[in-house]
Amino acid sequence: MLALVALYGCTSSPITFEQGVKKINKLDKQYDADIKTPPNSTENINGLLGQLVGFKALNENIPQSLEYLLDFKIKTLEAEKLHIEGWQWGKGSTTDYGFGCRKGYARIINSSKIRNASAQKGYEAINSLQMLIDEFPDKTKSLNLLQKDILFLNAAYFQIENKAAKDARLITSACKKDE
Repeated sequence: MLALVALYGCTSSPITFEQGVKKINKLDKQYDADIKTPPNSTENINGLLGQLVGFKALNENIPQSLEYLLDFKIKTLEAEKLHIEGWQWGKGSTTDYGFGCRKGYARIINSSKIRNASAQKGYEAINSLQMLIDEFPDKTKSLNLLQKDILFLNAAYFQIENKAAKDARLITSACKKDE
């Protein structure tokens, strides 16, 4: 019963941008993250991601600025999670350290697809951040989110995308799929 009262309390009154930022900061602190830095483990990324998705779901009538911020945070975490997954085989996830066609082909192709998906999710996060900056410049300045952050993230995701594509091209040209 108490949980229902708390749930009703979260959804009955509209939340402000400032209240949402306080909640996000509290969640970030819990998972040793901040507005620009994701948690340092997959477990913490999953935890924070679940908390943010739940927070967004419980607060249907949030201001557009907070929705952009939540979308940015959620998509950034999803991109980070995919990026970590794309490196699950360590040095065997890339062609940089050599590779064998028999065991390496499927592993590197899979890794490059996952890392490319990470970059695409990162671009979605950038799009949300760009809309937040364009439409609510004062709010983004208060969070120290600036156009330079978009440039930095864009460059980072571009490098991830290019490296994934390079690995896929190299392994595909050097190995036959059936080897």
